[in-house]
Amino acid sequence: MKTSALALVVGLAFSSAAFAAQDQWDSASTPWGSATLTDYAEWNFFESLTRTGPQPNVGNNYVSNYTASSPDVAGETDGVLTAVGSPIVTSTNNIYSFRENATAYTATLTGTTGGVFDVYLRVATLGLAPSTSAYLNGVAATAVQTFYEYNGTQFGLEDSEREFYFVWNNVTGADLYTFTWTDLTAHTSLDQLALATVAVAAVPEPSTYGMLALGLGMLAFTGRRSRKNNA
Repeated sequence: MKTSALALVVGLAFSSAAFAAQDQWDSASTPWGSATLTDYAEWNFFESLTRTGPQPNVGNNYVSNYTASSPDVAGETDGVLTAVGSPIVTSTNNIYSFRENATAYTATLTGTTGGVFDVYLRVATLGLAPSTSAYLNGVAATAVQTFYEYNGTQFGLEDSEREFYFVWNNVTGADLYTFTWTDLTAHTSLDQLALATVAVAAVPEPSTYGMLALGLGMLAFTGRRSRKNNA
């Protein structure tokens, strides 16, 4: 219990004081570049957790749910984030795992049916190593890191600020996307989160190309015959 209390005090200290740039993306560009977004939800502040299960002084494991029907970037689609383990909201409105167990996350995004989309999960973290794998409706993707800043050590391990994203290409549109990932260790702080979809232009089937080539060939043949008859 004393170890957990000490971890909490130290964790709150590093998550509120050791990082200068919080609640804003440090990456030079977004993962989707200048593409127009179809569905989007973003959180820069996690202001509250609705706790269920045993309270912190009862055991190391309990569930905390963060529910956002209106993400804090205006005009975006509904999203929900659930954090399972022993998370709290810090003084800087991050979700921080203060006990020994890592936090597992589930995030959902209201999507658009019809068409094909590239789907993105964008994350910013502080502290110890975050997850390098995430899942969209059970399909895995690997993290692409876009920002890294080393900040010394925490609990004897590397302490860094990171930004990264996961992308799933050519996903059939759905009315709900479910993302899941689990931090590699405790003492990882979730600073920001964004979920996005980008419509992908339809690619013609091979048969379409064949019909187009046949049509062009027939036009060329007709043109030659016309010129021959007029000669």
